[in-house]
Order: sequence, then C-alpha cells, then structure tokens
Amino acid sequence: MNNLKGGLLFIPAMALLLAACSNDEPKEYFIKADNEKIEHIHGAGFWGPEGTPVIATHYGPLEFKDNTWYKTSRNNHDYMGFQPTKNGFYSSGHPEEGSGLKNPLGLVESTNKGESLEQLAFYGETDFHYLGASYEKGTVYVFNENQNSKIGPGFYYSKNKGKDWTQLKLNGMTSRSIGGFEIHPSKDNIIAIYAEEGIFLSENYGNDFLLIPTEAMVTSLTFKEDSLIYSKLENDKVSLHEVTLSSQEDRLLTAPSLNSGNVPIYLEANSSREEELMIVTLKNDVYLNEGQKKWNKILSDGEIK
Repeated sequence: MNNLKGGLLFIPAMALLLAACSNDEPKEYFIKADNEKIEHIHGAGFWGPEGTPVIATHYGPLEFKDNTWYKTSRNNHDYMGFQPTKNGFYSSGHPEEGSGLKNPLGLVESTNKGESLEQLAFYGETDFHYLGASYEKGTVYVFNENQNSKIGPGFYYSKNKGKDWTQLKLNGMTSRSIGGFEIHPSKDNIIAIYAEEGIFLSENYGNDFLLIPTEAMVTSLTFKEDSLIYSKLENDKVSLHEVTLSSQEDRLLTAPSLNSGNVPIYLEANSSREEELMIVTLKNDVYLNEGQKKWNKILSDGEIK
C-alpha cells in the first residue's frame, strides 16, 4: 500500500544493471542489521515465495527473517514507491551515492531483491513517490506529479512494464485530498483510493469510482482477495476494519493501540498467507499480527538493536 497517492517521446525499457562488487564488499548480499536507526520508511510488504516481511528505507530494503532484521550490503538505494510483486518488486527513488546511476531512478524492477535493477521507464527523469502494482498481474499504477517526456500530471497505469501508459479517467472521484491508493493483488482492474471522505473503489481500471463512506479519515489500506482492510482515525484512536468487496459489509478487527501521533501509514497483507498483516506507523514502528488477533511489534521507533 502506497501513501500519497503526454509527451511525444518514447522511452524503451533499458538494459539490465548488474551489481559490480569490489573485493572489499561482503559476499553475502543480506547481512545482519545491528545498531541501526531507520529515519524513514518509504514502502513495505512481503516478498519472495516465502512471503518475507520487507521495508524500504533511505538506505535500501530490510527484511525480517527468523526474528532478525537483515540489511543489504550493497546497492543501498533510496527506494520510493516501493511495491513487492510475485516476481520481485517495482520501485522508484534515488540511487546510492557513488553508484554511477542517474538520479532519479524512474520506474525500475528487480527480480532478485535488488541485487540488480532493470530500468523500465523515465530513467533520470521522474521519482514516483506514489506507486502501486497488482501482486499477481504486475500491472503498475503511478501518480505522476510533474510532466515528463511521455506523461503529464495525474494517475496512470501500465500493463507492459512502462512501455505504454493509460490515464485514469477518475469519474466519481470527488476528493481533492488523497491519502494513498492500493491495487488488488490478482484483479488488476480494481483500485482503491483512500481520502478523508472514505474509500473510492473502482473495478474498471480507475475510469469510474464509487465511494465507500468510512465516517472518519482513512490512514492506510490493503487488499485481500475478497475484501479490503483499512485503518481509520476517529476521536484520536486508530481502529482497523475489513470490508467485503461483494457486500461492502464492514467489521471491526483487533488493532495495536495507536493514536493521531502515530497512525498507520502502510498496511500490507501477505499474498502468500493473507491472514498475516503488517502495519508500519508514522513513528517507524512495525507490527506483524498472529491470526489477526495478536500483534507483535518487530520494530520500535525505527531502532534495530
């Protein structure tokens, strides 16, 4: 889940970037993270066939395995709009200093957890802060803030990894203040945009939207196969809800004790085990649940000790 959130030249997909390792670099790509302080989290989710929790930071991704955080030993790029998919991840952002890559990254994809990147579109042109993708289909959606060589400001999606883009018509999207958006994991035609009024849901690639009222501000959202889960701030208290896509029936879920000073900014469901959820908060706390009843805090205030 991402938080908010043409020209005439055609830019083809570019060549694969292979990570070059010096003799001084560790052979292991992931190494144990000790005494780390994470200042910002720019994306989260579950990646790989085992559905490992991962967060994106200023200095590369960190994954959580066997109750331990691991960081990358190289290619520590500042990923923005980070979005895991079945085959890897999409992202944008800024390259690590000294990498030799152009800034910004544009739209990139990796199928090996960032050991190498494929430049898909807008390399050196655009930093997409707001990016989403269908986990199974790989269709990518972006909110473009400024004109680039091919697309202007607005919402777009691409079904062929950035070669061609279609602008969302946004009929029925009445809010002027958007919090973020999320794409259904297997049905790439379904997109939800959350705002102060509630959740705007489209089932035709963002052409037409219907409002699901929530009576309070939604701070984050994620899809399961047959429902969507969202966090809501009301009377200085955060609550967690699940809405079925068929009937739009809303039920209350168990949530960590959070308030307006530390709201969820990313809410993610594990496509490998969709009963498993992750919450990332404004103050860089990360929670994993156990059967949607018990929440385990795996990161507190961004500090890895």
